Amino acid sequence: MIVPYDTDGRQSAVDFLLEWPDGRTEALEITRVTEPESIVWQGMAMRESWRWPAATSWDFRPAEVSFPYKHTRRAVLKAVELCDEWSVDDPADLPSAVVQAEPDIAVYLAEGVGSLCRAASGTGVNLYPKYPRRVRRGRTARLLPVGGNRAQAAPLDAHFDKLIQVPPGREKHLFLVPTDDVLPARFFTDDFEAPVTSPQGFEALDGLWVWSNFWHRYLVFRDQTWSWVTFPARQ
Repeated sequence: MIVPYDTDGRQSAVDFLLEWPDGRTEALEITRVTEPESIVWQGMAMRESWRWPAATSWDFRPAEVSFPYKHTRRAVLKAVELCDEWSVDDPADLPSAVVQAEPDIAVYLAEGVGSLCRAASGTGVNLYPKYPRRVRRGRTARLLPVGGNRAQAAPLDAHFDKLIQVPPGREKHLFLVPTDDVLPARFFTDDFEAPVTSPQGFEALDGLWVWSNFWHRYLVFRDQTWSWVTFPARQ
């Protein structure tokens, strides 16, 4: 059974407790691994479930790791409204007179704030982190924190400390979700072999889990070994 634990005003509490039929209890902390500059806007996006309200379906991806959230939101939603009205698929295809009459859209296009395109289904504007422009030096051979160390992965100390404070007798598990802006392009699919290098700085944990929304399975480090684990079948 999965029990939400970071509730009812608890301070420095792990996200979940996992209670098993045999009496075992595990503590689970889940966090995103992202660029520090994007934490603010991604926090606001999470409060809106990563979707801005619109009558039609669109995808938005910023050009940079950070951007003025509220101003961009206003410009994008106005652009979506006008694209629907003028039956175009890109704000750049709007008539120049229409763009000139909307300063927010004019600035959005002039500064190249991001890419906006129609999506296949649903309604609303889906938000995504930026793609890395290139694979950065030092990231070509490893997926952080896989094979790396905790200090390099992200500012994870607060999440790690929650697990360290878990009472003895409970297993401690950390689940990391690297976002698109920190994931090297070579890991945009899960067709690579599980790493062989042990991560440094996570020795106090019983399990380290890593998953990307690009993957159809997830990585787990347990008993000093990395392995791929497939998603359980739906009941």
